[in-house]
Amino acid sequence: TLEAGREFYADTKSRLAKYGRDPDDLKIMPGVTYVLGDSDAEARERAAEIRAQQVSPQNAILALEQVWGRDLSAYDPDGPLPGIDPDPDSSLVQGRVRAGDPLAVAAKWRALSEAKGLSIRQTVIETTARQSFIGTPESVAESLDTFVRTGAADGFILVPQLTPGGLDDFVDRVVPLLQERGAFRTEYEGTTLRSHLGLPVPEWKGSAA
Repeated sequence: TLEAGREFYADTKSRLAKYGRDPDDLKIMPGVTYVLGDSDAEARERAAEIRAQQVSPQNAILALEQVWGRDLSAYDPDGPLPGIDPDPDSSLVQGRVRAGDPLAVAAKWRALSEAKGLSIRQTVIETTARQSFIGTPESVAESLDTFVRTGAADGFILVPQLTPGGLDDFVDRVVPLLQERGAFRTEYEGTTLRSHLGLPVPEWKGSAA
């Protein structure tokens, strides 16, 4: 959320002075997705369709196993969440380290599932989506600009829903609006990623080979 972004941004930037660095020496650029529509309702509908395609029945069970720390392959992804609790001592599932308190996560997922009558797959779809900007080109441009202007991010790394060509819509429909706002460059002023981001060139302190 915007509020969480501001809190993280301020906390992280405030630590840099301790290490002799300026706030602008570090750029906070979250990875986000986007979905555009001619109306907000159309964009939300498209986002729901995309998310449903991304989470297959098999992926839903794998995501559940990541939290529960158990083999749940016998469970129906279109059925209810497991009645058993996660194994808190399981630290590695499917080659990935678990994050957070599994019992707390399971309790949160159960509450959501019961409140909305969601299946395993539907619960995973609702709880594991990457932060997305969903709406018309105008509303997405405004939201992105607001995050940067109000100190929640320095910019964003766009993660396309589809490849190749997943950024075409954004380039054609959102970038011009950001440029009109003065929030996106119209031409490059340097030749490196560091210069594009306005980052200083670090002094090399290594020994000559």
